[in-house]
Amino acid sequence: MTKDIDSKSGKIIGILGGGQLGSMLAIAASKLGLKTHIYSSSKDSPAFNYSTKYTIADYDDEIALKNFIKEIDIATIEFENIPEQTLNYISDYVPLYPNKESIFLSQDRFLEKNFIRENSIDVADFMPINNIDDIKKWDFNLRPGILKTRKFGYDGKGQKIVTTAKMCEKYFIEMNNSPCIIEEVVPFNMEVSTITARSQDGSIEMFEPSRNIHKNHILHTSNIPSGLSNALIEKLHAISKLIISKLNYIGVLSIEFFITNNNIMVNEIAPRVHNSGHWTMDGANISQFEQHIRAISNLPIVEPKTLHSLEMLNIIGNDIYYWEKSNDNEVRKIHIYGKKGIKSGRKLGHVNSIKKSKS
Repeated sequence: MTKDIDSKSGKIIGILGGGQLGSMLAIAASKLGLKTHIYSSSKDSPAFNYSTKYTIADYDDEIALKNFIKEIDIATIEFENIPEQTLNYISDYVPLYPNKESIFLSQDRFLEKNFIRENSIDVADFMPINNIDDIKKWDFNLRPGILKTRKFGYDGKGQKIVTTAKMCEKYFIEMNNSPCIIEEVVPFNMEVSTITARSQDGSIEMFEPSRNIHKNHILHTSNIPSGLSNALIEKLHAISKLIISKLNYIGVLSIEFFITNNNIMVNEIAPRVHNSGHWTMDGANISQFEQHIRAISNLPIVEPKTLHSLEMLNIIGNDIYYWEKSNDNEVRKIHIYGKKGIKSGRKLGHVNSIKKSKS
């Protein structure tokens, strides 16, 4: 199903995925005078409310994909778990930003961590688990581990802490013997993330890193400033610049880090705009969404400047914490995603609480 909603002049950006990130990308594109065409398999996708056009079809529907690429100039993604054949097909006909290689890397935890290690960047020790016998290679007497599926994992899905080989075998079987990795449990002091943009001419701009707190494996809050030293921030930016350049990446890239006794370790790479960058909507001179649209559309990217100290709080499921937390020392900007139905673990919106300056 394809529906035409509006018709404005300008380049047409195809967005794979219709969730809240797609909504915010479509809004940013519209402000720049650009059209968007959302492609999603869900008829309830909130991004349809903000796009110029939308298509409802499975990601392996060749007829729908063929019609989709006929109507767009460039393509991008709002989530990374898109079938490999779909990304291959689209990138054969229109520019895909970020490139499919970056997306494939992020879809596979083993390939991702291997890439980080091969570029001499610190990462938690890990090894592949392809069968039961591989589990014997991990010494549980020395350390526990986290068993993770190599693919299709996010917000804590597809992973279990394991302390014995027997426990690891049990969960591996429960995961249908799917290819996995096991990695060491990192005793970190802080979780932080960077939001970095690279344009088609190779220019790179980076936002200030945020300090993140997760609950039940889902991002709960992001805080600006992070409280990190200038030296650590410079190191975070240097690693982010190295990764985005090595990937020949175009668009916004998010990288999650562990800070361990003043050391830095990469945790995950997300090839898209990211939950931990939502603070930029109200706390910076440019949002991560506009920066991404600029980068992929060959418009000049902007040097980010932090305007406010703030906390971004996710609204998840029945969470009413954001109502209770309001006080006279902050200005709250509430963003609701327009999703249908409340489910445990579902991100329904976020609140950016701007700290008032003391007079």
